[in-house]
Amino acid sequence: MVNVKESSGLVLAYLGDAIWELKVREYAIEKGYNIRNLNKLVKTMVNAKAQSRLLKEIFEDLSENAKMIVKRAKNSNIKTFPKSCTITEYRESTAFEALVAFLYLEGNTEQIQDFIKKCK
Repeated sequence: MVNVKESSGLVLAYLGDAIWELKVREYAIEKGYNIRNLNKLVKTMVNAKAQSRLLKEIFEDLSENAKMIVKRAKNSNIKTFPKSCTITEYRESTAFEALVAFLYLEGNTEQIQDFIKKCK
């Protein structure tokens, strides 16, 4: 089991990236989207700009522990950045993914589902 307290923000973000995409795909399938629309929806929700926007929207409502995870991941030593977003957006999306991993590991998948509903 992954230890949240001992894992780096980047390790949590790596896990959270996979969890977020899986949960978004599950949501889209449950809603009955066809394959073309499944991919379209996933692309709009699983990207740095969307995740950065969502983090800004939800940050104030997070627990103190969740806020600490977000801050730790946002300040991680990220070496490379994609051209599809700003450095700030990428840092915030990394922090969002770490938050998703934290919630998942804590068994709080309901809050992840709430994020999905806010994102679409």
